[in-house]
Amino acid sequence: MKIVSIGQMKAIEKSANKTGITYETMMAHAGNGVAEWVLAHLEPKMGVIGLVGSGNNGGDTLIALTRIAVKGYRTQAFLVRARDEDPLVTEYINAGGVVIDLTIECTLQYLEAAIGPGSILLDGMLGTGFHLPMKGSLLSLMTQIHDAIQQQPEIMVIAVDCPSGVDCDSGEATEQCLKADYTLTMAAAKQGLLIEPASSLTGEITLVDIGIGDISQYIADDCPILMDEALAFNLLPKRPDTGHKGTFGTCLVVAGTRQYTGAAYLAGKAAYLAGCGLVNVATVPAVRESLAGRLIEAVWTIILENEGGYAPSGVKGLRKALESSDALALGPGWGLKETNLAFLEALLPMIPTDLPVVFDADGLKLLGRIEKWWEKVPAQTILTPHPGEMSEITGRPIAEIQANRWNNAKKYAQDWGVTLVLKGAHTVIALPDGQIFISPVSDSALGTAGSGDVLTGILGGLLAQGAQPKEAALLGVWLHAFAGIQAHQQLGGAESVTALDILEAIPSAFLKIKRPV
Repeated sequence: MKIVSIGQMKAIEKSANKTGITYETMMAHAGNGVAEWVLAHLEPKMGVIGLVGSGNNGGDTLIALTRIAVKGYRTQAFLVRARDEDPLVTEYINAGGVVIDLTIECTLQYLEAAIGPGSILLDGMLGTGFHLPMKGSLLSLMTQIHDAIQQQPEIMVIAVDCPSGVDCDSGEATEQCLKADYTLTMAAAKQGLLIEPASSLTGEITLVDIGIGDISQYIADDCPILMDEALAFNLLPKRPDTGHKGTFGTCLVVAGTRQYTGAAYLAGKAAYLAGCGLVNVATVPAVRESLAGRLIEAVWTIILENEGGYAPSGVKGLRKALESSDALALGPGWGLKETNLAFLEALLPMIPTDLPVVFDADGLKLLGRIEKWWEKVPAQTILTPHPGEMSEITGRPIAEIQANRWNNAKKYAQDWGVTLVLKGAHTVIALPDGQIFISPVSDSALGTAGSGDVLTGILGGLLAQGAQPKEAALLGVWLHAFAGIQAHQQLGGAESVTALDILEAIPSAFLKIKRPV
Protein backbone atom coordinates (compact mmCIF):
# COMPACT_ATOMS: atom_id res chain seq x y z
CA MET A 1 0.00 0.00 0.00
CA LYS A 2 1.57 3.30 -1.09
CA ILE A 3 1.64 6.31 1.22
CA VAL A 4 0.98 9.81 -0.12
CA SER A 5 0.54 13.37 1.07
CA ILE A 6 -2.80 15.10 0.57
CA GLY A 7 -1.28 17.21 -2.20
CA GLN A 8 -0.07 14.10 -3.98
CA MET A 9 -3.50 12.47 -3.65
CA LYS A 10 -5.18 15.50 -5.20
CA ALA A 11 -2.70 15.42 -8.07
CA ILE A 12 -3.33 11.69 -8.58
CA GLU A 13 -7.10 12.20 -8.73
CA LYS A 14 -6.67 15.14 -11.11
CA SER A 15 -4.47 13.07 -13.43
CA ALA A 16 -6.92 10.16 -13.32
CA ASN A 17 -9.77 12.55 -14.15
CA LYS A 18 -7.87 13.74 -17.21
CA THR A 19 -7.69 10.15 -18.47
CA GLY A 20 -11.50 9.94 -18.37
CA ILE A 21 -12.02 8.47 -14.91
CA THR A 22 -14.35 11.11 -13.50
CA TYR A 23 -14.45 12.28 -9.90
CA GLU A 24 -17.99 10.87 -9.73
CA THR A 25 -16.71 7.46 -10.84
CA MET A 26 -13.97 7.55 -8.22
CA MET A 27 -16.50 8.44 -5.51
CA ALA A 28 -18.83 5.65 -6.63
CA HIS A 29 -15.98 3.12 -6.39
CA ALA A 30 -15.01 4.48 -2.98
CA GLY A 31 -18.55 4.32 -1.61
CA ASN A 32 -19.12 0.83 -2.96
CA GLY A 33 -15.80 -0.29 -1.47
CA VAL A 34 -16.82 1.01 1.94
CA ALA A 35 -20.19 -0.73 1.61
CA GLU A 36 -18.55 -4.05 0.70
CA TRP A 37 -16.31 -3.86 3.75
CA VAL A 38 -19.22 -3.02 6.08
CA LEU A 39 -21.49 -5.71 4.62
CA ALA A 40 -18.74 -8.28 5.20
CA HIS A 41 -18.69 -7.34 8.90
CA LEU A 42 -22.41 -6.78 9.52
CA GLU A 43 -24.54 -9.17 11.50
CA PRO A 44 -28.33 -9.44 10.93
CA LYS A 45 -29.51 -7.18 13.77
CA MET A 46 -26.78 -4.57 13.51
CA GLY A 47 -27.53 -1.06 12.33
CA VAL A 48 -25.30 1.42 10.51
CA ILE A 49 -25.03 5.09 11.36
CA GLY A 50 -23.31 7.56 9.07
CA LEU A 51 -21.86 10.94 10.03
CA VAL A 52 -21.94 12.87 6.76
CA GLY A 53 -19.94 16.03 6.15
CA SER A 54 -19.82 18.26 3.09
CA GLY A 55 -16.64 16.77 1.63
CA ASN A 56 -15.86 13.84 -0.61
CA ASN A 57 -15.78 11.33 2.22
CA GLY A 58 -19.29 12.50 3.12
CA GLY A 59 -20.30 11.53 -0.41
CA ASP A 60 -18.50 8.19 -0.06
CA THR A 61 -20.46 7.59 3.14
CA LEU A 62 -23.82 8.38 1.53
CA ILE A 63 -23.14 5.99 -1.35
CA ALA A 64 -22.13 3.28 1.11
CA LEU A 65 -25.24 3.84 3.25
CA THR A 66 -27.45 3.64 0.15
CA ARG A 67 -26.04 0.28 -0.88
CA ILE A 68 -26.33 -1.04 2.70
CA ALA A 69 -29.94 0.18 2.94
CA VAL A 70 -30.80 -1.58 -0.33
CA LYS A 71 -29.63 -4.82 1.31
CA GLY A 72 -32.31 -4.34 3.95
CA TYR A 73 -30.20 -3.14 6.86
CA ARG A 74 -31.31 -0.35 9.20
CA THR A 75 -29.34 2.81 8.40
CA GLN A 76 -29.37 6.47 9.43
CA ALA A 77 -27.44 9.39 7.96
CA PHE A 78 -26.68 12.34 10.23
CA LEU A 79 -25.74 15.43 8.24
CA VAL A 80 -23.19 17.56 10.08
CA ARG A 81 -23.05 19.99 7.17
CA ALA A 82 -25.86 20.94 4.85
CA ARG A 83 -25.93 19.06 1.52
CA ASP A 84 -28.74 21.01 -0.16
CA GLU A 85 -30.22 19.44 -3.31
CA ASP A 86 -27.58 16.72 -3.24
CA PRO A 87 -28.65 13.82 -5.48
CA LEU A 88 -26.74 11.42 -3.21
CA VAL A 89 -29.06 12.36 -0.34
CA THR A 90 -32.09 11.84 -2.58
CA GLU A 91 -30.85 8.42 -3.73
CA TYR A 92 -30.27 7.40 -0.14
CA ILE A 93 -33.78 8.43 0.93
CA ASN A 94 -35.28 6.60 -2.05
CA ALA A 95 -33.42 3.46 -0.91
CA GLY A 96 -35.24 3.65 2.42
CA GLY A 97 -32.59 5.51 4.38
CA VAL A 98 -33.32 7.95 7.20
CA VAL A 99 -31.72 11.41 7.11
CA ILE A 100 -31.37 13.64 10.18
CA ASP A 101 -29.89 17.13 9.87
CA LEU A 102 -27.61 17.84 12.83
CA THR A 103 -27.34 21.48 11.78
CA ILE A 104 -30.89 21.92 13.10
CA GLU A 105 -31.24 22.54 16.83
CA CYS A 106 -32.20 19.69 19.18
CA THR A 107 -31.42 16.89 16.71
CA LEU A 108 -28.28 15.64 18.48
CA GLN A 109 -30.53 13.65 20.82
CA TYR A 110 -31.44 11.43 17.85
CA LEU A 111 -27.77 10.59 17.29
CA GLU A 112 -27.28 9.82 20.99
CA ALA A 113 -30.28 7.49 20.86
CA ALA A 114 -29.04 5.81 17.66
CA ILE A 115 -25.60 4.97 19.06
CA GLY A 116 -26.26 1.58 20.61
CA PRO A 117 -24.35 -1.63 21.32
CA GLY A 118 -23.34 -3.50 18.20
CA SER A 119 -23.82 -0.56 15.85
CA ILE A 120 -21.38 0.43 13.14
CA LEU A 121 -20.64 4.14 12.78
CA LEU A 122 -19.26 5.41 9.49
CA ASP A 123 -17.29 8.58 10.11
CA GLY A 124 -17.48 10.66 6.95
CA MET A 125 -17.70 13.96 8.78
CA LEU A 126 -14.33 15.64 8.19
CA GLY A 127 -12.10 14.49 5.38
CA THR A 128 -8.50 14.81 4.32
CA GLY A 129 -8.86 18.57 3.83
CA PHE A 130 -9.21 19.22 7.56
CA HIS A 131 -6.52 21.24 9.34
CA LEU A 132 -6.24 22.36 12.94
CA PRO A 133 -7.41 24.30 14.84
CA MET A 134 -11.07 23.34 15.09
CA LYS A 135 -13.27 26.30 15.99
CA GLY A 136 -16.77 27.56 16.70
CA SER A 137 -19.87 25.51 16.07
CA LEU A 138 -17.88 22.64 14.55
CA LEU A 139 -15.82 22.30 17.73
CA SER A 140 -18.98 22.30 19.84
CA LEU A 141 -20.68 19.68 17.65
CA MET A 142 -17.55 17.48 17.52
CA THR A 143 -17.27 17.60 21.30
CA GLN A 144 -20.85 16.43 21.73
CA ILE A 145 -20.50 13.66 19.14
CA HIS A 146 -17.20 12.53 20.67
CA ASP A 147 -18.72 12.40 24.14
CA ALA A 148 -21.77 10.48 22.89
CA ILE A 149 -19.55 7.84 21.26
CA GLN A 150 -17.40 7.59 24.39
CA GLN A 151 -20.49 6.61 26.35
CA GLN A 152 -21.00 3.57 24.13
CA PRO A 153 -17.72 1.61 23.88
CA GLU A 154 -19.33 -1.33 22.06
CA ILE A 155 -19.90 0.67 18.88
CA MET A 156 -17.51 0.02 15.97
CA VAL A 157 -16.18 3.26 14.46
CA ILE A 158 -15.09 3.13 10.82
CA ALA A 159 -13.27 6.20 9.52
CA VAL A 160 -13.95 6.87 5.85
CA ASP A 161 -10.54 7.86 4.44
CA CYS A 162 -9.50 9.73 7.60
CA PRO A 163 -10.76 9.93 11.22
CA SER A 164 -12.55 13.22 11.84
CA GLY A 165 -10.29 15.59 13.75
CA VAL A 166 -7.04 14.27 12.25
CA ASP A 167 -4.82 16.30 9.95
CA CYS A 168 -3.96 13.62 7.39
CA ASP A 169 -0.80 15.42 6.32
CA SER A 170 0.85 16.25 9.63
CA GLY A 171 -0.66 13.60 11.92
CA GLU A 172 -1.90 16.25 14.33
CA ALA A 173 -5.24 15.57 15.99
CA THR A 174 -7.81 17.36 18.13
CA GLU A 175 -8.83 16.14 21.56
CA GLN A 176 -12.29 15.58 20.08
CA CYS A 177 -11.02 13.29 17.32
CA LEU A 178 -13.25 10.29 16.68
CA LYS A 179 -10.93 7.35 17.38
CA ALA A 180 -11.46 4.67 14.74
CA ASP A 181 -11.36 0.91 15.01
CA TYR A 182 -10.68 0.77 11.27
CA THR A 183 -9.75 3.38 8.69
CA LEU A 184 -10.80 2.66 5.10
CA THR A 185 -8.40 4.79 3.10
CA MET A 186 -8.97 5.60 -0.57
CA ALA A 187 -6.38 4.53 -3.21
CA ALA A 188 -3.40 5.06 -0.88
CA ALA A 189 -2.65 5.56 2.80
CA LYS A 190 -2.40 9.22 3.76
CA GLN A 191 0.91 10.00 5.43
CA GLY A 192 -0.60 11.60 8.54
CA LEU A 193 -2.29 8.31 9.44
CA LEU A 194 1.15 6.85 10.23
CA ILE A 195 2.39 9.77 12.35
CA GLU A 196 1.68 10.28 16.05
CA PRO A 197 -0.69 11.18 17.58
CA ALA A 198 -2.92 10.28 14.62
CA SER A 199 -1.47 6.79 14.24
CA SER A 200 -2.91 5.86 17.64
CA LEU A 201 -6.36 6.97 16.48
CA THR A 202 -6.71 5.21 13.12
CA GLY A 203 -7.09 1.56 14.14
CA GLU A 204 -6.38 -0.93 11.36
CA ILE A 205 -5.83 0.68 7.96
CA THR A 206 -7.48 -0.97 4.96
CA LEU A 207 -7.15 0.10 1.33
CA VAL A 208 -10.24 0.83 -0.77
CA ASP A 209 -9.98 0.77 -4.57
CA ILE A 210 -11.38 3.88 -6.27
CA GLY A 211 -11.13 2.53 -9.81
CA ILE A 212 -7.92 4.24 -10.96
CA GLY A 213 -5.51 1.29 -10.82
CA ASP A 214 -1.93 1.59 -9.59
CA ILE A 215 -1.31 5.19 -8.52
CA SER A 216 2.31 4.98 -9.73
CA GLN A 217 1.11 5.79 -13.24
CA TYR A 218 -0.12 9.19 -12.07
CA ILE A 219 2.76 10.32 -9.87
CA ALA A 220 6.49 10.61 -10.47
CA ASP A 221 7.45 10.56 -6.80
CA ASP A 222 8.79 7.37 -5.24
CA CYS A 223 6.12 6.95 -2.56
CA PRO A 224 6.76 5.30 0.79
CA ILE A 225 5.08 1.90 1.12
CA LEU A 226 2.98 0.70 4.03
CA MET A 227 3.87 -2.94 4.66
CA ASP A 228 1.15 -5.57 4.67
CA GLU A 229 0.71 -9.31 5.04
CA ALA A 230 0.88 -9.98 1.30
CA LEU A 231 4.28 -8.30 1.11
CA ALA A 232 5.52 -10.37 4.06
CA PHE A 233 4.17 -13.60 2.53
CA ASN A 234 6.05 -12.99 -0.71
CA LEU A 235 9.30 -12.56 1.22
CA LEU A 236 9.16 -15.89 3.07
CA PRO A 237 12.34 -17.91 2.42
CA LYS A 238 11.97 -21.05 0.35
CA ARG A 239 12.15 -24.27 2.41
CA PRO A 240 12.81 -27.18 0.02
CA ASP A 241 11.89 -30.55 1.49
CA THR A 242 15.31 -31.83 0.43
CA GLY A 243 17.10 -29.07 2.34
CA HIS A 244 19.56 -29.65 5.18
CA LYS A 245 21.19 -27.36 7.72
CA GLY A 246 23.72 -26.20 5.14
CA THR A 247 20.88 -25.22 2.81
CA PHE A 248 19.53 -22.79 5.38
CA GLY A 249 22.80 -21.11 6.19
CA THR A 250 25.03 -20.35 9.16
CA CYS A 251 24.67 -17.19 11.22
CA LEU A 252 27.53 -16.01 13.41
CA VAL A 253 26.13 -14.10 16.41
CA VAL A 254 28.67 -12.04 18.35
CA ALA A 255 26.83 -11.16 21.53
CA GLY A 256 26.84 -11.17 25.31
CA THR A 257 29.24 -10.26 28.10
CA ARG A 258 29.18 -11.07 31.81
CA GLN A 259 26.82 -8.17 32.49
CA TYR A 260 24.45 -8.98 29.62
CA THR A 261 24.27 -12.76 29.41
CA GLY A 262 20.72 -12.99 28.08
CA ALA A 263 21.43 -11.00 24.90
CA ALA A 264 23.37 -13.91 23.41
CA TYR A 265 20.51 -16.30 24.12
CA LEU A 266 17.80 -14.04 22.69
CA ALA A 267 19.70 -13.26 19.49
CA GLY A 268 20.99 -16.80 18.97
CA LYS A 269 17.65 -18.50 19.55
CA ALA A 270 15.85 -15.93 17.38
CA ALA A 271 18.18 -16.72 14.49
CA TYR A 272 17.22 -20.39 14.79
CA LEU A 273 13.51 -19.60 15.02
CA ALA A 274 13.83 -17.45 11.89
CA GLY A 275 14.82 -20.61 10.00
CA CYS A 276 18.62 -20.52 10.11
CA GLY A 277 20.31 -23.91 9.70
CA LEU A 278 23.15 -23.36 12.16
CA VAL A 279 23.89 -20.64 14.70
CA ASN A 280 27.42 -20.05 15.93
CA VAL A 281 27.44 -17.88 19.07
CA ALA A 282 30.72 -16.07 19.67
CA THR A 283 31.00 -14.80 23.23
CA VAL A 284 33.13 -14.78 26.38
CA PRO A 285 33.62 -18.01 28.39
CA ALA A 286 31.31 -16.96 31.24
CA VAL A 287 28.37 -16.49 28.88
CA ARG A 288 28.97 -19.82 27.17
CA GLU A 289 29.08 -21.60 30.52
CA SER A 290 25.83 -19.93 31.54
CA LEU A 291 23.92 -20.63 28.32
CA ALA A 292 25.32 -23.83 26.82
CA GLY A 293 22.81 -25.99 28.66
CA ARG A 294 19.93 -23.81 27.49
CA LEU A 295 20.83 -22.88 23.93
CA ILE A 296 21.69 -26.48 23.17
CA GLU A 297 21.38 -26.20 19.37
CA ALA A 298 24.16 -23.63 19.04
CA VAL A 299 27.83 -24.14 18.40
CA TRP A 300 30.13 -21.86 20.35
CA THR A 301 33.19 -19.78 19.56
CA ILE A 302 35.07 -18.32 22.50
CA ILE A 303 36.22 -14.69 22.55
CA LEU A 304 39.00 -13.85 24.98
CA GLU A 305 37.80 -11.61 27.79
CA ASN A 306 39.34 -8.32 28.88
CA GLU A 307 38.11 -6.03 31.67
CA GLY A 308 34.59 -7.44 31.47
CA GLY A 309 34.45 -7.05 27.69
CA TYR A 310 36.05 -8.48 24.55
CA ALA A 311 39.82 -8.55 24.23
CA PRO A 312 40.90 -6.94 20.93
CA SER A 313 43.14 -9.95 20.30
CA GLY A 314 40.02 -12.12 20.55
CA VAL A 315 39.16 -11.33 16.93
CA LYS A 316 41.78 -13.86 15.84
CA GLY A 317 39.54 -16.65 17.07
CA LEU A 318 36.73 -15.45 14.80
CA ARG A 319 38.59 -15.78 11.50
CA LYS A 320 37.48 -19.36 10.80
CA ALA A 321 33.92 -18.66 11.97
CA LEU A 322 33.66 -15.64 9.67
CA GLU A 323 34.88 -17.66 6.69
CA SER A 324 32.27 -20.39 7.28
CA SER A 325 29.31 -18.08 7.98
CA ASP A 326 26.60 -16.79 5.66
CA ALA A 327 25.64 -13.84 7.88
CA LEU A 328 26.97 -11.93 10.88
CA ALA A 329 24.88 -10.36 13.66
CA LEU A 330 26.70 -8.36 16.28
CA GLY A 331 26.17 -5.86 19.07
CA PRO A 332 23.63 -7.25 21.57
CA GLY A 333 24.91 -7.28 25.13
CA TRP A 334 28.36 -5.92 24.35
CA GLY A 335 28.58 -2.99 26.72
CA LEU A 336 30.44 0.20 25.84
CA LYS A 337 33.87 -0.44 27.34
CA GLU A 338 36.90 0.86 25.45
CA THR A 339 38.13 -2.70 25.02
CA ASN A 340 34.99 -3.47 22.98
CA LEU A 341 35.62 -0.47 20.74
CA ALA A 342 39.15 -1.73 20.10
CA PHE A 343 37.72 -5.20 19.44
CA LEU A 344 35.30 -3.81 16.84
CA GLU A 345 38.02 -1.76 15.16
CA ALA A 346 40.08 -4.93 14.84
CA LEU A 347 37.09 -6.96 13.63
CA LEU A 348 35.88 -4.68 10.81
CA PRO A 349 38.82 -5.35 8.42
CA MET A 350 38.34 -9.11 8.92
CA ILE A 351 34.70 -9.18 7.80
CA PRO A 352 34.45 -10.49 4.21
CA THR A 353 33.17 -7.73 1.92
CA ASP A 354 30.36 -9.97 0.64
CA LEU A 355 29.14 -11.07 4.09
CA PRO A 356 25.75 -9.60 5.15
CA VAL A 357 26.00 -7.95 8.58
CA VAL A 358 23.52 -6.68 11.18
CA PHE A 359 24.75 -4.05 13.65
CA ASP A 360 22.61 -3.44 16.72
CA ALA A 361 22.65 -2.09 20.26
CA ASP A 362 26.08 -1.42 21.79
CA GLY A 363 27.83 -2.67 18.67
CA LEU A 364 25.99 0.02 16.73
CA LYS A 365 26.88 2.73 19.25
CA LEU A 366 30.54 1.72 19.13
CA LEU A 367 30.46 1.65 15.34
CA GLY A 368 29.36 5.28 15.37
CA ARG A 369 32.56 6.21 17.23
CA ILE A 370 34.79 4.91 14.44
CA GLU A 371 35.86 7.53 11.92
CA LYS A 372 34.17 7.08 8.53
CA TRP A 373 32.78 3.73 9.65
CA TRP A 374 30.43 3.61 6.64
CA GLU A 375 33.48 3.10 4.42
CA LYS A 376 34.53 0.09 6.51
CA VAL A 377 31.37 -2.03 6.55
CA PRO A 378 30.16 -4.45 3.83
CA ALA A 379 27.66 -3.22 1.25
CA GLN A 380 25.09 -5.69 2.61
CA THR A 381 24.83 -4.02 6.01
CA ILE A 382 21.70 -3.53 8.12
CA LEU A 383 21.66 -1.05 11.01
CA THR A 384 18.85 -1.30 13.56
CA PRO A 385 18.95 1.81 15.78
CA HIS A 386 16.23 2.94 18.13
CA PRO A 387 15.89 6.76 18.32
CA GLY A 388 18.47 7.04 21.11
CA GLU A 389 21.05 5.03 19.16
CA MET A 390 20.22 6.99 16.01
CA SER A 391 20.87 10.18 17.94
CA GLU A 392 24.22 8.87 19.14
CA ILE A 393 25.53 7.80 15.73
CA THR A 394 24.33 10.98 13.97
CA GLY A 395 25.04 13.51 16.72
CA ARG A 396 21.52 14.93 16.38
CA PRO A 397 19.00 15.28 19.25
CA ILE A 398 16.40 12.54 19.64
CA ALA A 399 13.59 15.09 19.24
CA GLU A 400 15.04 16.13 15.89
CA ILE A 401 15.29 12.51 14.76
CA GLN A 402 11.71 11.79 15.83
CA ALA A 403 10.28 14.97 14.31
CA ASN A 404 10.84 13.61 10.81
CA ARG A 405 11.56 9.90 11.13
CA TRP A 406 10.90 9.03 7.49
CA ASN A 407 13.17 11.63 5.92
CA ASN A 408 15.92 11.17 8.50
CA ALA A 409 15.99 7.42 7.95
CA LYS A 410 15.99 7.95 4.19
CA LYS A 411 18.81 10.50 4.31
CA TYR A 412 21.18 8.40 6.39
CA ALA A 413 20.47 5.15 4.56
CA GLN A 414 21.51 6.93 1.36
CA ASP A 415 24.47 8.75 2.92
CA TRP A 416 25.86 5.59 4.50
CA GLY A 417 24.85 3.13 1.77
CA VAL A 418 23.13 0.78 4.22
CA THR A 419 19.70 -0.64 4.96
CA LEU A 420 18.49 1.32 7.98
CA VAL A 421 15.79 0.06 10.35
CA LEU A 422 14.73 3.00 12.56
CA LYS A 423 12.84 1.26 15.33
CA GLY A 424 9.85 2.60 17.23
CA ALA A 425 6.13 2.98 16.67
CA HIS A 426 5.70 2.37 12.93
CA THR A 427 9.28 1.28 12.35
CA VAL A 428 10.88 2.81 9.23
CA ILE A 429 12.90 0.64 6.85
CA ALA A 430 15.02 2.84 4.58
CA LEU A 431 17.04 1.45 1.68
CA PRO A 432 20.24 2.89 0.20
CA ASP A 433 18.39 3.65 -3.05
CA GLY A 434 16.02 6.03 -1.23
CA GLN A 435 12.96 3.76 -1.00
CA ILE A 436 11.28 3.61 2.40
CA PHE A 437 8.78 1.21 3.94
CA ILE A 438 6.66 1.79 7.04
CA SER A 439 5.48 -0.88 9.47
CA PRO A 440 1.76 -0.64 10.28
CA VAL A 441 2.44 -1.76 13.86
CA SER A 442 2.57 0.36 16.99
CA ASP A 443 2.42 -1.85 20.09
CA SER A 444 3.99 -1.02 23.45
CA ALA A 445 4.54 -4.77 24.01
CA LEU A 446 7.64 -4.40 21.82
CA GLY A 447 9.10 -1.77 24.15
CA THR A 448 10.88 -4.10 26.54
CA ALA A 449 14.52 -4.91 27.32
CA GLY A 450 15.93 -7.48 24.91
CA SER A 451 13.29 -6.93 22.24
CA GLY A 452 15.93 -5.51 19.90
CA ASP A 453 18.17 -8.53 20.50
CA VAL A 454 15.36 -10.74 19.22
CA LEU A 455 15.04 -8.61 16.07
CA THR A 456 18.80 -8.81 15.51
CA GLY A 457 18.68 -12.59 15.65
CA ILE A 458 15.72 -12.75 13.27
CA LEU A 459 17.51 -10.53 10.76
CA GLY A 460 20.71 -12.56 11.01
CA GLY A 461 18.79 -15.80 10.56
CA LEU A 462 17.03 -14.51 7.44
CA LEU A 463 20.24 -13.15 5.93
CA ALA A 464 21.93 -16.52 6.51
CA GLN A 465 19.22 -18.19 4.43
CA GLY A 466 20.11 -15.99 1.47
CA ALA A 467 17.71 -13.08 1.88
CA GLN A 468 18.99 -9.73 0.62
CA PRO A 469 19.17 -6.93 3.23
CA LYS A 470 15.95 -5.37 1.91
CA GLU A 471 14.05 -8.67 2.10
CA ALA A 472 15.48 -9.57 5.50
CA ALA A 473 14.72 -6.15 6.97
CA LEU A 474 11.12 -6.10 5.73
CA LEU A 475 10.25 -9.66 6.72
CA GLY A 476 12.25 -9.44 9.95
CA VAL A 477 10.50 -6.28 11.11
CA TRP A 478 7.13 -7.83 10.25
CA LEU A 479 7.86 -11.08 12.11
CA HIS A 480 9.19 -9.24 15.15
CA ALA A 481 6.21 -6.88 15.29
CA PHE A 482 3.62 -9.61 14.96
CA ALA A 483 5.43 -11.83 17.45
CA GLY A 484 5.00 -8.91 19.84
CA ILE A 485 1.31 -8.66 19.00
CA GLN A 486 0.86 -12.42 19.47
CA ALA A 487 2.58 -12.26 22.86
CA HIS A 488 0.43 -9.28 23.81
CA GLN A 489 -2.75 -11.16 22.91
CA GLN A 490 -1.68 -14.39 24.60
CA LEU A 491 -0.91 -12.61 27.88
CA GLY A 492 -3.92 -10.31 27.70
CA GLY A 493 -1.90 -7.12 28.03
CA ALA A 494 1.24 -5.35 26.84
CA GLU A 495 2.65 -4.58 30.27
CA SER A 496 3.64 -8.17 31.06
CA VAL A 497 5.31 -8.99 27.73
CA THR A 498 9.03 -9.74 27.92
CA ALA A 499 11.60 -10.32 25.20
CA LEU A 500 11.36 -14.04 25.92
CA ASP A 501 7.62 -13.92 25.18
CA ILE A 502 8.32 -12.18 21.86
CA LEU A 503 10.99 -14.78 21.07
CA GLU A 504 8.66 -17.68 21.77
CA ALA A 505 5.92 -16.14 19.61
CA ILE A 506 8.06 -16.08 16.44
CA PRO A 507 6.59 -19.41 15.20
CA SER A 508 3.08 -17.97 15.64
CA ALA A 509 4.08 -14.90 13.62
CA PHE A 510 5.29 -17.15 10.78
CA LEU A 511 2.03 -19.09 10.95
CA LYS A 512 -0.02 -15.90 10.74
CA ILE A 513 1.75 -14.91 7.53
CA LYS A 514 1.15 -18.34 6.02
CA ARG A 515 -2.46 -18.59 7.23
CA PRO A 516 -3.74 -15.03 7.63
CA VAL A 517 -7.39 -15.89 8.33
